[in-house]
Amino acid sequence: MPFDYDAIIVGSGAGGGTIAWKLCTAGKRVLLIERGKRFDDPTAFQNEKRMLIDMEAFDDRTFRVNERDTRLYIGGVLGGGTALYGSALLRPSRDDFHPGKFYSKWLEPELWDWPINYDDLEPYYDQVEELLGVTGDVSATMLHIEKPRGDYTSPPPELEPINKKLKRGIEESGFHPFHLPLGIDFNRCLRCPTCPGFYCPNNARASTTDRFIERAIATNNLELRTEFEAERILLDQKGKGRGIRVRSRHQNVVEELTAENYIISAGAIGSPVLLMKSGYEDRSGELGRNYAYHCGALVAGIFREPTGGSERFIKQLGFTDLYFGNNEFPHKLGYVQTLPSPGPLSVQENAPLPIPHSLAKFLNRRMLIISGAVEDLPQQENRVHVDRSGKIHLTHKFHPYDIERSRWYLQQLKRVMKKTGALFTFGATGEKDDRHTAHQTGTVRFGTDPKQAVLDSNCRLHGYENVYVVDGSFTPTSLGVGPALTIMANALRVGEIIATP
Repeated sequence: MPFDYDAIIVGSGAGGGTIAWKLCTAGKRVLLIERGKRFDDPTAFQNEKRMLIDMEAFDDRTFRVNERDTRLYIGGVLGGGTALYGSALLRPSRDDFHPGKFYSKWLEPELWDWPINYDDLEPYYDQVEELLGVTGDVSATMLHIEKPRGDYTSPPPELEPINKKLKRGIEESGFHPFHLPLGIDFNRCLRCPTCPGFYCPNNARASTTDRFIERAIATNNLELRTEFEAERILLDQKGKGRGIRVRSRHQNVVEELTAENYIISAGAIGSPVLLMKSGYEDRSGELGRNYAYHCGALVAGIFREPTGGSERFIKQLGFTDLYFGNNEFPHKLGYVQTLPSPGPLSVQENAPLPIPHSLAKFLNRRMLIISGAVEDLPQQENRVHVDRSGKIHLTHKFHPYDIERSRWYLQQLKRVMKKTGALFTFGATGEKDDRHTAHQTGTVRFGTDPKQAVLDSNCRLHGYENVYVVDGSFTPTSLGVGPALTIMANALRVGEIIATP
């Protein structure tokens, strides 16, 4: 039968935007559907109130999270999470693909190894780094994680003065700092003090919108529809998707469209919800379960003099010495990175006590933040589900083992901050916050056994030959680094499979 398109993709983030480019450059006719709008109001790009407090570019839905209604800090515009992320694009460890080495006590044997390994993704990591123009220093010591065999596309800019102090503090703590690999074109970068959570004013920071979707449009093979919502994939009894029902959010017009392949990339919340609404009969019982996002620890140091972080871009350094813990604490953790100062309004919002705006500005100018990720355990009781009214419910609680590791990490980061010269430090671990859900993974995991996983090793829905999922929900475990680079690399891998006759 004739199809309207070769592929219809739901979601434009790290997975969807990337695979759209891959298929379009292979000559496929593609429709890309995004429920958010194209964010094009430059007056809001660097406005803290509009971006972080009013959340104009974040998902506009209210979710029922742990029995309370709230909005989440997840991307809600064209480009998905890549429109707002911090663009730290690190490769994981080879051992991240073999979680049984670290969690055999906590995980069932079928989760001890991913169905693919690092070598399967390595060529696609190379491609993504080149396409995004990742900057970094490949000669630096990046313990326990992988890095390119060649070089990054360009070297990083010189460290800001506060980061030179931080570099010494990290080294005096016995660790090996390195320039974060960043998807930022520093020839264009305006060195804004803000970055994560804010929309880049000139596309210097690599989003799928600028690096993939616009290029896909230029092939004349991509049709883009923003502010359209996928309501249901029409699944037949013969193991195929036979159509998709989409609705315009402005005109409330519903259409049914057909494609040879259907690719879901609506995020670790949106993708399982769409499959549930589509009536998918999941043999594994894992659909919507194992909802995860990094636990970790965040430490802010307050210095005597201004750090420059309220005027300049200071997200530059990271280290991975404690990725697998140390002799004192031999438990798997993750990477550490610097973060920019959030802004005085955010300082006020997150302060334990009400403080005046003048004090918030004073503290913000003297603040430096570092954050450590802890790979959290997948748990069946952490889940996404939909009630009869269509309301999305999230249930999530970190495992005690996640919290134990995060609290240990917190103390190590405070020690680094003291070595850097902070007058005092304060911090928190991930269980204190269920709104800043960075690095969401796990709800549509892949695996070879349809009784244990929702997708096969090629991210195809078990039992359906033409339905795929390519966002962070495919991962069985959450990795020790941010998942964006891995999601993009996997999307290229799956796109190549779909495009190959």
